[in-house]
Amino acid sequence: MSENLMEKGPSDTEEASGGGDTKRSGKGGDTKVGLTLRILVSAYVLYLAYGLIRGFGETAGNDRIIIAAAIVVFVAAGGAILILSAKKLIKKEYVDADGETDEDEER
Repeated sequence: MSENLMEKGPSDTEEASGGGDTKRSGKGGDTKVGLTLRILVSAYVLYLAYGLIRGFGETAGNDRIIIAAAIVVFVAAGGAILILSAKKLIKKEYVDADGETDEDEER
């Protein structure tokens, strides 16, 4: 029974979407709108970290440890997403509306 599963070809949905090849040319298929939304979400996460920092002095005990850990995670994640997305947006490493990257146009 497991042999039949292994020998099975691509499913109907994979064939309809262009085959089983999931690799895309370019930088992974990021779009300009997607990168912009990532920047907005990361700015909001950094804003949440700022709110935690402002209220940090009012907490006491074990709550300070949890809030400090949350601040570190929020700043690290928000900052990393912001920097990487902004870099891709500035360098134009995204897929245009027609589905081509700048690298595809050069070929």
